[in-house]
Amino acid sequence: MKKMSWIFTVIGFITIISSALYPLDVISKQAFLALLIGGAGVMFVGSMIRSFSILKK
Repeated sequence: MKKMSWIFTVIGFITIISSALYPLDVISKQAFLALLIGGAGVMFVGSMIRSFSILKK
């Protein structure tokens, strides 16, 4: 369960980092906001799963 939470966190981090393409005019503002908010949400889910797995022990 901990490994799955770290995978979610890494996916969210990569999503947030990929939103850095907005200033380079590679993606639109709408895609930028979706990547930023989606990445933050996925990272939040990963951290909650990790916290739950620690409390479960």
